[in-house]
Amino acid sequence: MYKIILILIALFTVMFFSTVSAQDSLYTSFSGDTLTIHHDRTERNCVALFTWDVNISDNLITVTEVDTGDQAWCMCYFDLEVSLTGLNPGSYQIDIWSNNIGSDPIFHGSLDLVWGNLAVTGQEESDCLPMRDDTSFVELSVNGDTLNLFWNTPLVNCIFMPVWSGWLEADTFHVTMVDTGPPVDCVCPFEVEVSFASFLPGTYTLDFWDGEYGYPEFNISGLRDGLTISDEYQSSCYNITSLHEEENTQRPDNVLVDIQSYPNPFNSQTMITYRVIDVVDLNVLIYNIDGSLVQTLTQHSQTQPGTYNVTWSGNNSMGSAASSGVYLLVFQYGTESSVSRLLLLK
Repeated sequence: MYKIILILIALFTVMFFSTVSAQDSLYTSFSGDTLTIHHDRTERNCVALFTWDVNISDNLITVTEVDTGDQAWCMCYFDLEVSLTGLNPGSYQIDIWSNNIGSDPIFHGSLDLVWGNLAVTGQEESDCLPMRDDTSFVELSVNGDTLNLFWNTPLVNCIFMPVWSGWLEADTFHVTMVDTGPPVDCVCPFEVEVSFASFLPGTYTLDFWDGEYGYPEFNISGLRDGLTISDEYQSSCYNITSLHEEENTQRPDNVLVDIQSYPNPFNSQTMITYRVIDVVDLNVLIYNIDGSLVQTLTQHSQTQPGTYNVTWSGNNSMGSAASSGVYLLVFQYGTESSVSRLLLLK
Protein backbone atom coordinates (compact mmCIF):
# COMPACT_ATOMS: atom_id res chain seq x y z
CA MET A 1 0.00 0.00 0.00
CA TYR A 2 2.84 2.37 0.86
CA LYS A 3 4.42 1.80 -2.57
CA ILE A 4 1.11 2.44 -4.29
CA ILE A 5 0.74 5.75 -2.43
CA LEU A 6 4.27 6.77 -3.45
CA ILE A 7 3.55 5.91 -7.08
CA LEU A 8 0.30 7.92 -7.05
CA ILE A 9 2.07 10.90 -5.49
CA ALA A 10 4.79 10.70 -8.14
CA LEU A 11 2.23 10.53 -10.95
CA PHE A 12 0.30 13.47 -9.50
CA THR A 13 3.51 15.49 -9.21
CA VAL A 14 4.44 14.82 -12.83
CA MET A 15 0.93 15.69 -14.03
CA PHE A 16 0.81 18.85 -11.92
CA PHE A 17 4.14 20.24 -13.02
CA SER A 18 3.48 19.26 -16.63
CA THR A 19 0.27 21.30 -16.46
CA VAL A 20 1.94 24.24 -14.78
CA SER A 21 4.90 24.34 -17.16
CA ALA A 22 2.84 23.94 -20.34
CA GLN A 23 2.63 27.12 -22.35
CA ASP A 24 1.74 28.50 -25.77
CA SER A 25 -1.27 26.24 -26.31
CA LEU A 26 -2.84 26.93 -29.74
CA TYR A 27 -6.28 25.67 -30.75
CA THR A 28 -9.56 26.73 -32.41
CA SER A 29 -13.24 26.60 -31.49
CA PHE A 30 -16.45 27.32 -33.40
CA SER A 31 -19.78 28.94 -32.63
CA GLY A 32 -22.18 29.25 -35.54
CA ASP A 33 -20.29 31.04 -38.32
CA THR A 34 -17.65 32.41 -35.92
CA LEU A 35 -14.16 30.95 -35.68
CA THR A 36 -12.19 31.65 -32.49
CA ILE A 37 -8.42 31.21 -32.37
CA HIS A 38 -7.07 30.58 -28.85
CA HIS A 39 -3.53 31.22 -27.65
CA ASP A 40 -3.32 30.15 -24.01
CA ARG A 41 -0.51 30.54 -21.50
CA THR A 42 1.72 32.76 -23.60
CA GLU A 43 4.51 34.49 -21.66
CA ARG A 44 4.57 38.24 -22.26
CA ASN A 45 5.34 41.62 -20.71
CA CYS A 46 3.26 42.13 -17.53
CA VAL A 47 1.52 45.28 -18.81
CA ALA A 48 1.01 44.04 -22.37
CA LEU A 49 -2.11 45.34 -24.12
CA PHE A 50 -2.91 43.42 -27.29
CA THR A 51 -4.56 44.20 -30.58
CA TRP A 52 -4.82 41.74 -33.46
CA ASP A 53 -3.86 42.06 -37.12
CA VAL A 54 -5.43 39.39 -39.34
CA ASN A 55 -4.57 38.89 -42.99
CA ILE A 56 -5.65 36.19 -45.44
CA SER A 57 -3.87 35.27 -48.65
CA ASP A 58 -5.32 32.34 -50.58
CA ASN A 59 -5.56 29.66 -47.88
CA LEU A 60 -3.09 31.17 -45.40
CA ILE A 61 -4.47 33.15 -42.45
CA THR A 62 -1.81 35.16 -40.62
CA VAL A 63 -2.73 36.32 -37.11
CA THR A 64 -0.35 38.79 -35.42
CA GLU A 65 -0.76 39.70 -31.74
CA VAL A 66 0.50 43.26 -31.39
CA ASP A 67 1.50 44.53 -27.94
CA THR A 68 0.51 48.20 -27.68
CA GLY A 69 1.07 48.47 -23.91
CA ASP A 70 3.92 50.00 -21.97
CA GLN A 71 7.24 48.30 -21.30
CA ALA A 72 7.50 46.80 -17.82
CA TRP A 73 10.25 44.89 -16.09
CA CYS A 74 8.38 41.68 -15.44
CA MET A 75 6.93 38.74 -17.35
CA CYS A 76 3.77 36.68 -16.83
CA TYR A 77 1.24 34.52 -18.69
CA PHE A 78 -1.82 35.60 -20.68
CA ASP A 79 -4.68 33.75 -22.40
CA LEU A 80 -5.62 35.39 -25.71
CA GLU A 81 -8.50 34.94 -28.16
CA VAL A 82 -9.51 36.51 -31.46
CA SER A 83 -12.83 35.66 -33.17
CA LEU A 84 -13.33 35.87 -36.94
CA THR A 85 -16.44 35.93 -39.09
CA GLY A 86 -16.81 36.02 -42.87
CA LEU A 87 -14.47 33.12 -43.59
CA ASN A 88 -15.38 31.30 -46.78
CA PRO A 89 -15.54 27.48 -46.74
CA GLY A 90 -12.23 25.75 -47.42
CA SER A 91 -9.03 24.32 -45.96
CA TYR A 92 -6.68 26.79 -44.27
CA GLN A 93 -3.39 27.11 -42.45
CA ILE A 94 -3.37 29.57 -39.55
CA ASP A 95 0.03 31.06 -38.59
CA ILE A 96 0.26 32.74 -35.17
CA TRP A 97 2.82 35.54 -34.71
CA SER A 98 3.44 38.14 -32.04
CA ASN A 99 4.93 41.61 -32.33
CA ASN A 100 6.14 42.55 -28.85
CA ILE A 101 7.67 45.81 -27.69
CA GLY A 102 11.41 45.89 -28.17
CA SER A 103 11.74 42.53 -29.94
CA ASP A 104 11.56 41.06 -33.43
CA PRO A 105 8.35 39.26 -34.51
CA ILE A 106 8.02 35.80 -32.93
CA PHE A 107 6.42 32.79 -34.62
CA HIS A 108 4.36 30.68 -32.18
CA GLY A 109 3.07 27.92 -34.45
CA SER A 110 0.53 26.86 -37.09
CA LEU A 111 -2.94 25.33 -37.03
CA ASP A 112 -4.71 23.42 -39.80
CA LEU A 113 -8.38 24.24 -40.33
CA VAL A 114 -11.13 22.74 -42.46
CA TRP A 115 -13.93 25.30 -42.45
CA GLY A 116 -17.36 25.05 -44.00
CA ASN A 117 -19.61 22.97 -41.76
CA LEU A 118 -23.13 24.30 -42.00
CA ALA A 119 -24.42 25.69 -38.72
CA VAL A 120 -27.16 27.87 -37.30
CA THR A 121 -25.78 31.42 -37.35
CA GLY A 122 -28.75 33.19 -35.79
CA GLN A 123 -32.35 32.79 -34.76
CA GLU A 124 -35.17 34.89 -33.36
CA GLU A 125 -38.72 34.14 -32.23
CA SER A 126 -41.59 36.57 -31.72
CA ASP A 127 -43.74 36.61 -28.61
CA CYS A 128 -46.87 34.49 -28.65
CA LEU A 129 -49.11 36.24 -31.21
CA PRO A 130 -52.90 36.75 -31.04
CA MET A 131 -54.95 33.91 -32.43
CA ARG A 132 -55.43 33.90 -36.22
CA ASP A 133 -56.43 31.51 -38.94
CA ASP A 134 -53.95 28.67 -39.00
CA THR A 135 -52.23 29.93 -42.14
CA SER A 136 -48.65 28.75 -41.92
CA PHE A 137 -45.96 29.34 -44.56
CA VAL A 138 -42.20 29.47 -45.12
CA GLU A 139 -40.24 32.19 -46.95
CA LEU A 140 -36.58 31.89 -47.98
CA SER A 141 -34.04 34.60 -48.69
CA VAL A 142 -30.30 34.52 -49.37
CA ASN A 143 -27.56 36.90 -48.28
CA GLY A 144 -24.14 35.95 -49.64
CA ASP A 145 -23.52 32.39 -48.48
CA THR A 146 -26.27 32.53 -45.83
CA LEU A 147 -29.78 31.11 -46.06
CA ASN A 148 -32.47 32.93 -44.05
CA LEU A 149 -35.66 31.03 -43.30
CA PHE A 150 -38.79 32.87 -42.13
CA TRP A 151 -41.48 30.63 -40.68
CA ASN A 152 -45.01 31.75 -39.92
CA THR A 153 -45.80 28.86 -37.59
CA PRO A 154 -48.97 26.86 -37.17
CA LEU A 155 -50.51 26.86 -33.70
CA VAL A 156 -47.86 25.50 -31.35
CA ASN A 157 -47.15 25.31 -27.64
CA CYS A 158 -47.46 28.76 -25.99
CA ILE A 159 -43.97 28.39 -24.53
CA PHE A 160 -42.22 27.74 -27.84
CA MET A 161 -38.45 27.17 -27.55
CA PRO A 162 -37.12 25.82 -30.88
CA VAL A 163 -33.71 24.20 -31.35
CA TRP A 164 -32.63 24.03 -35.00
CA SER A 165 -30.24 21.89 -36.97
CA GLY A 166 -29.44 21.51 -40.67
CA TRP A 167 -27.29 19.32 -42.89
CA LEU A 168 -26.57 18.78 -46.55
CA GLU A 169 -27.19 15.54 -48.40
CA ALA A 170 -26.02 16.05 -51.99
CA ASP A 171 -27.95 19.20 -53.06
CA THR A 172 -30.75 18.78 -50.50
CA PHE A 173 -30.57 20.85 -47.33
CA HIS A 174 -32.44 19.12 -44.51
CA VAL A 175 -33.70 21.26 -41.65
CA THR A 176 -35.15 19.98 -38.39
CA MET A 177 -36.59 21.76 -35.39
CA VAL A 178 -37.23 20.42 -31.88
CA ASP A 179 -39.47 22.35 -29.48
CA THR A 180 -37.78 22.19 -26.08
CA GLY A 181 -40.33 24.34 -24.26
CA PRO A 182 -42.25 22.92 -21.29
CA PRO A 183 -45.77 21.61 -21.99
CA VAL A 184 -48.61 24.04 -21.20
CA ASP A 185 -52.38 24.05 -21.77
CA CYS A 186 -52.46 26.64 -24.54
CA VAL A 187 -51.40 27.13 -28.16
CA CYS A 188 -50.69 30.18 -30.28
CA PRO A 189 -48.79 31.15 -33.46
CA PHE A 190 -45.27 32.61 -33.68
CA GLU A 191 -43.07 34.27 -36.26
CA VAL A 192 -39.65 32.66 -36.42
CA GLU A 193 -36.44 33.53 -38.28
CA VAL A 194 -33.39 31.26 -38.49
CA SER A 195 -30.18 31.55 -40.54
CA PHE A 196 -27.74 28.90 -41.77
CA ALA A 197 -24.21 29.30 -43.19
CA SER A 198 -21.82 28.74 -44.89
CA PHE A 199 -22.99 27.41 -48.28
CA LEU A 200 -20.81 27.03 -51.34
CA PRO A 201 -22.24 28.59 -54.52
CA GLY A 202 -24.90 26.40 -56.10
CA THR A 203 -28.63 25.57 -56.22
CA TYR A 204 -30.15 23.68 -53.31
CA THR A 205 -33.51 22.18 -52.32
CA LEU A 206 -34.97 22.74 -48.84
CA ASP A 207 -36.47 19.78 -46.99
CA PHE A 208 -38.33 21.06 -43.90
CA TRP A 209 -41.31 19.86 -41.87
CA ASP A 210 -41.59 16.64 -43.90
CA GLY A 211 -42.48 18.53 -47.07
CA GLU A 212 -45.42 20.39 -45.48
CA TYR A 213 -44.31 23.51 -47.37
CA GLY A 214 -43.16 21.73 -50.50
CA TYR A 215 -39.50 21.54 -51.49
CA PRO A 216 -38.51 25.09 -52.46
CA GLU A 217 -35.18 25.76 -54.16
CA PHE A 218 -32.70 28.49 -53.24
CA ASN A 219 -29.58 29.65 -55.03
CA ILE A 220 -26.28 30.67 -53.45
CA SER A 221 -24.47 32.82 -56.00
CA GLY A 222 -21.65 34.36 -54.00
CA LEU A 223 -19.44 34.12 -50.98
CA ARG A 224 -18.78 36.56 -48.14
CA ASP A 225 -17.71 40.17 -48.35
CA GLY A 226 -14.52 39.56 -46.37
CA LEU A 227 -12.97 38.38 -43.13
CA THR A 228 -13.62 40.57 -40.07
CA ILE A 229 -12.59 40.47 -36.42
CA SER A 230 -15.80 40.09 -34.44
CA ASP A 231 -14.40 39.77 -30.91
CA GLU A 232 -11.17 39.90 -28.92
CA TYR A 233 -10.18 38.68 -25.46
CA GLN A 234 -7.15 39.13 -23.23
CA SER A 235 -7.01 37.56 -19.78
CA SER A 236 -5.46 39.25 -16.78
CA CYS A 237 -1.77 38.70 -16.21
CA TYR A 238 -1.19 35.57 -14.11
CA ASN A 239 1.75 33.54 -12.75
CA ILE A 240 4.57 36.09 -12.63
CA THR A 241 7.61 34.33 -14.13
CA SER A 242 10.27 37.01 -13.62
CA LEU A 243 10.72 40.50 -12.21
CA HIS A 244 13.77 42.59 -13.00
CA GLU A 245 14.51 45.64 -10.88
CA GLU A 246 16.75 48.18 -12.54
CA GLU A 247 18.20 50.98 -10.49
CA ASN A 248 19.68 54.25 -11.67
CA THR A 249 23.37 53.53 -12.25
CA GLN A 250 24.21 57.17 -11.53
CA ARG A 251 23.27 56.77 -7.87
CA PRO A 252 26.29 57.67 -5.68
CA ASP A 253 27.02 54.61 -3.55
CA ASN A 254 28.17 56.78 -0.63
CA VAL A 255 24.68 58.24 -0.05
CA LEU A 256 21.98 55.58 -0.46
CA VAL A 257 22.48 51.79 -0.52
CA ASP A 258 20.73 48.49 0.14
CA ILE A 259 17.34 49.40 -1.33
CA GLN A 260 14.97 46.44 -1.02
CA SER A 261 11.21 45.89 -1.38
CA TYR A 262 9.57 42.80 0.05
CA PRO A 263 7.41 41.21 -1.12
CA ASN A 264 7.62 42.27 -4.75
CA PRO A 265 5.29 41.53 -6.52
CA PHE A 266 2.86 42.25 -3.68
CA ASN A 267 -0.85 42.17 -3.04
CA SER A 268 -1.74 44.19 0.05
CA GLN A 269 1.48 45.94 1.08
CA THR A 270 5.23 45.94 0.57
CA MET A 271 7.98 46.88 3.02
CA ILE A 272 10.65 49.18 1.55
CA THR A 273 14.03 49.12 3.29
CA TYR A 274 16.99 51.39 2.54
CA ARG A 275 20.19 52.59 4.21
CA VAL A 276 21.43 56.18 4.25
CA ILE A 277 25.17 56.59 4.87
CA ASP A 278 25.49 60.36 4.60
CA VAL A 279 23.32 63.30 5.66
CA VAL A 280 20.98 64.14 2.78
CA ASP A 281 17.57 65.68 1.97
CA LEU A 282 15.49 62.65 0.96
CA ASN A 283 12.04 62.13 -0.56
CA VAL A 284 10.56 58.66 -1.17
CA LEU A 285 7.82 58.77 -3.83
CA ILE A 286 5.57 56.39 -5.79
CA TYR A 287 4.84 57.16 -9.46
CA ASN A 288 2.85 55.24 -12.03
CA ILE A 289 4.45 54.28 -15.33
CA ASP A 290 2.88 57.36 -16.97
CA GLY A 291 5.00 59.55 -14.71
CA SER A 292 2.15 60.79 -12.47
CA LEU A 293 2.75 61.02 -8.72
CA VAL A 294 0.69 58.43 -6.85
CA GLN A 295 1.81 58.92 -3.25
CA THR A 296 4.56 60.56 -1.21
CA LEU A 297 5.86 58.06 1.34
CA THR A 298 8.42 60.25 3.11
CA GLN A 299 9.79 63.80 2.92
CA HIS A 300 12.76 64.44 5.20
CA SER A 301 15.23 67.29 5.40
CA GLN A 302 18.66 66.40 6.70
CA THR A 303 18.05 62.65 6.83
CA GLN A 304 20.65 61.17 9.17
CA PRO A 305 22.67 58.04 8.39
CA GLY A 306 20.90 54.82 9.32
CA THR A 307 18.58 52.10 8.10
CA TYR A 308 14.95 53.05 7.39
CA ASN A 309 11.72 51.18 6.67
CA VAL A 310 8.59 52.51 5.01
CA THR A 311 5.45 50.62 3.95
CA TRP A 312 3.32 51.20 0.88
CA SER A 313 -0.15 49.69 1.08
CA GLY A 314 -1.00 50.16 -2.59
CA ASN A 315 -3.03 53.35 -2.05
CA ASN A 316 -2.81 56.74 -3.71
CA SER A 317 -2.52 60.09 -1.91
CA MET A 318 -6.34 60.22 -1.48
CA GLY A 319 -6.36 56.87 0.32
CA SER A 320 -8.02 55.03 -2.58
CA ALA A 321 -6.68 51.69 -3.73
CA ALA A 322 -4.39 51.86 -6.75
CA SER A 323 -5.06 49.50 -9.64
CA SER A 324 -2.89 46.49 -10.43
CA GLY A 325 0.20 47.28 -12.45
CA VAL A 326 3.81 48.41 -12.43
CA TYR A 327 4.78 51.41 -10.26
CA LEU A 328 8.02 53.33 -9.88
CA LEU A 329 9.66 53.66 -6.46
CA VAL A 330 11.66 56.91 -6.66
CA PHE A 331 14.24 58.15 -4.14
CA GLN A 332 15.09 61.83 -4.58
CA TYR A 333 18.15 63.14 -2.74
CA GLY A 334 19.88 66.40 -3.57
CA THR A 335 20.11 66.60 -7.35
CA GLU A 336 20.16 62.82 -7.76
CA SER A 337 17.46 60.14 -7.92
CA SER A 338 17.17 56.36 -7.86
CA VAL A 339 14.34 54.35 -9.44
CA SER A 340 13.13 50.81 -8.70
CA ARG A 341 10.02 48.96 -9.87
CA LEU A 342 7.14 47.65 -7.82
CA LEU A 343 4.47 45.29 -9.13
CA LEU A 344 1.04 45.50 -7.48
CA LEU A 345 -1.23 42.50 -8.11
CA LYS A 346 -4.81 42.34 -6.81
